[in-house]
Amino acid sequence: MTCDAHSSSMRLALLSPVHGTSIEHIARQLDNYRVFLAPFQLRHYLHISLESSSTLKANLLAFAEQEGHDIVITKKSRPTWRPCTANALCELVKTVLADNIEHDKVLIHTDTDLLFTSAAKNYLAQHSIGCGSRAFRGKKGRWKWAQKALRDPRIKRLIKEMLDGDPNALRIGRVSGAFMPWDRFKAFGVIYNYYFNNRFFEKNPKRHWPLPEIAIPTILHLLEGAEAKFQPVLIHAPETKKLTTNVIKKSLKRGDCFGLKKIARDTNSEAFQYLNHLQSEESKRT
Repeated sequence: MTCDAHSSSMRLALLSPVHGTSIEHIARQLDNYRVFLAPFQLRHYLHISLESSSTLKANLLAFAEQEGHDIVITKKSRPTWRPCTANALCELVKTVLADNIEHDKVLIHTDTDLLFTSAAKNYLAQHSIGCGSRAFRGKKGRWKWAQKALRDPRIKRLIKEMLDGDPNALRIGRVSGAFMPWDRFKAFGVIYNYYFNNRFFEKNPKRHWPLPEIAIPTILHLLEGAEAKFQPVLIHAPETKKLTTNVIKKSLKRGDCFGLKKIARDTNSEAFQYLNHLQSEESKRT
């Protein structure tokens, strides 16, 4: 499907792992996405981590009903870890594919991401796939999770069955803010859950690592071809812990960054206040 970025015909499925004791951060995000992605039709698929507050689901459903947000919460909750949302993605994939609603695009993100520009709409409409993707160098690389990744029996199976036994065929990259067309997501989801929908991390919690950062780009390259080029993800991680207004302004100038992770951790920061200003100005135009 192709859609006019300025029409309401774009249906966007947003997949997110949620964790915490309060709905404050996810409520803020729902409002943020509504403003900067208007008039897209948004349906938020949320997985609430098993470690979250027992009241989080009820409070979130009540907020969504009151404010008119379209959310679907996975029936099953599984444990997640700060660097690893692999379990959540399994449940989100199953929930989306069972929903019997055809979307135009699927966006995968986390509950700490906030947008700061409506240019994200044009980016989503104009590009097919956005995902970090570079060669996985294994033992030769500097990625601190490389050894755990290579020892993961599920990755070993993926390499053996899908990559002709060559670990160098793995891809790696940032996936918060990754997106893909609906037809591609259906194929991706089947492969992802075939290899990773199990209890490996629950049984081996000390062996967890950010599996989606290999699984998502690797599977997308299997589907698109080894030489496929993807656009950068929508959301970037700040390069510095001290966030200022200039961080957002520089990101806007780049032209391929539309939001930041973890920006709301300090709601008193200069950058967060500036983002709120941009969101307020955008809401006046929608």
